[in-house]
Amino acid sequence: MSITSPLYFIHIPKTAGSSFRVAAERYFGTEATYYDYGAGAQETHQDILKYEYQLKDRHMAGRAVQQHAKFLSGHFIYPKYAPFFPARSVVTFVRNPAQQVRSHYEHFSRLHGYEGSFADFIRERRFANMQSKALNGIWHDAIGFIGITEQFSESLKVFNQYYGTSVEFLEINKNERKNQHAYQLSAEELALIQKMNQQDFALYEYALKRFERQKHALQNDVPFVRSGHLHVDPKDKGRQFNGWAACFEQEEAITANVVVNEQIVDQTSFASYRPLAKERAIHRNGYVGLSYRYADNIEAGSTVKFICRETEQVLFEDTAV
Repeated sequence: MSITSPLYFIHIPKTAGSSFRVAAERYFGTEATYYDYGAGAQETHQDILKYEYQLKDRHMAGRAVQQHAKFLSGHFIYPKYAPFFPARSVVTFVRNPAQQVRSHYEHFSRLHGYEGSFADFIRERRFANMQSKALNGIWHDAIGFIGITEQFSESLKVFNQYYGTSVEFLEINKNERKNQHAYQLSAEELALIQKMNQQDFALYEYALKRFERQKHALQNDVPFVRSGHLHVDPKDKGRQFNGWAACFEQEEAITANVVVNEQIVDQTSFASYRPLAKERAIHRNGYVGLSYRYADNIEAGSTVKFICRETEQVLFEDTAV
């Protein structure tokens, strides 16, 4: 896949983002790299300072990026510059939440004068679920690339293969006082982190599986089909399916076999309009949705699958009621 618009890197703190964004700057060039790390950060680009922080005109800040940059990076959440980037250009890295939280605590204590205990830090909601908060507002499977911090080198290979780039491997901003590969946490600390970061743990588990799917698709030269559930009214659960699916590398709608108890009963396509998909520039001008009503003769307890005809992967599975 060739890059047709600037890449939008959501730099989640303590996920190896500094290594990635410095390497990206070396690849894309300083003139084509824009940063937004806040009004007081020396890295923040002059156009961002002018339009976003002085004139408070985000439209002009986004336009400047579109016109002059190939790569935008910052500690922002996805919605900040979402209108200026197609979903395929959104890039991020995620990390095991327990390790991310501990690393963030060490960073805040070392560089920002945080004086509370580690347990105090974990309990502060501003530090909880930081990874999922950063990606709020976009369907996760629509994100162009999600790298895994613990597999940074392998992630970079997949990134380069997917976008046709040659970003090099770097290790920047490491805690030199940390001798071991991973932070060692007590059972009590881990339990507290899990309690306060349930969304991040769910995101991380999803991202691990998603990374393997994307890597497999690239290695085997097969379409990488993205998909997700959409809201179903409670009264229709088990009688209707709502979802979306798309492949960024093709304009044709994704088609699927509807399989009930392992028997193909119908064929359908993800070609209905979804306003949010249009707003977030997911793909096909928003025509990536499907609402499918199950036949009245399907017995309760039957397994209903939607199997992609292009790749034979199970996109969705449901139980009829």
